[in-house]
Amino acid sequence: MATQDDLITGVKEIVQSTEFTSARILSYLNQAQRNIAGGMLISYPDRTQVTSSPLPDLQTDSDLTTSITLPYIDMPSDYGRNLYGLVSATTGLEIEVMGGLAELLNYYQELDKTFRVTSAAIRGKRLYYQGAPTTAETLTAYYYRNPYDMVKLTGSSSISFATNTITDSGSGLGVFHAGQTIDVTGTTNNNDDLTISSVAADGATMVVVEDLTTEANQSATIKSRPDGIPVHLHESLLETYCAWKIFERKMKGDIPMEAEAKRYHGLFLGSMLNMESVLENTAESIRFLNERW
Repeated sequence: MATQDDLITGVKEIVQSTEFTSARILSYLNQAQRNIAGGMLISYPDRTQVTSSPLPDLQTDSDLTTSITLPYIDMPSDYGRNLYGLVSATTGLEIEVMGGLAELLNYYQELDKTFRVTSAAIRGKRLYYQGAPTTAETLTAYYYRNPYDMVKLTGSSSISFATNTITDSGSGLGVFHAGQTIDVTGTTNNNDDLTISSVAADGATMVVVEDLTTEANQSATIKSRPDGIPVHLHESLLETYCAWKIFERKMKGDIPMEAEAKRYHGLFLGSMLNMESVLENTAESIRFLNERW
């Protein structure tokens, strides 16, 4: 698994330009993650074009509560794409997910039927449904979330370690998320890669899987790694995307830069096809509440 520093160094070695700082390259890396996860148009050798598949590591689920006044509710803030399953935790029954709001309206033109939820559709970030129960119903939505941005936190003698817990007196740990791999540097005894178990809502503490050595008031730096991208494609996908976008930005009529932009765009698309060949055979799985599912 590539570290944040590995990727930034790799991009710098390709573009050979001091114009693009580590922070700026990191923004391109995060843009790459978001665009790949959101779906990009890719072309096969036979010129067939498809939208790239969702990333299996971004599968998640969340509970939603229906409104008693409106026929829709907002999806969770981390919703990225592909609502592929919906189950009522209240009734234990599966809900049909239609292809879009227009299809739902074909069956329920006024969206005013007052019975349990049987059908739903996504439009933008909203989930529309029918029926519209007069008593709130809990729905479990299965979807692909947005990837977490790679971030960097440097504490000025503010970070401490004990047992399995990292504490920041500046409460800056809220930028990290459970499940992420982080790299810690700048400490005396805890420089390592760690896996996050949980992060406190106030950003003051973080629990990790690994055992830590007790030490206080460290000027530590914590950096998160890529999220959702298959490990074996970290460099070939993220670095080539960044190189493509940077050379594209720099070309402005410069023929050598234009050639490099085309070259890295081609390399990126080749990596996308490589990823697609792996992902297209990865099945989605849902754990339903009722055994008959």
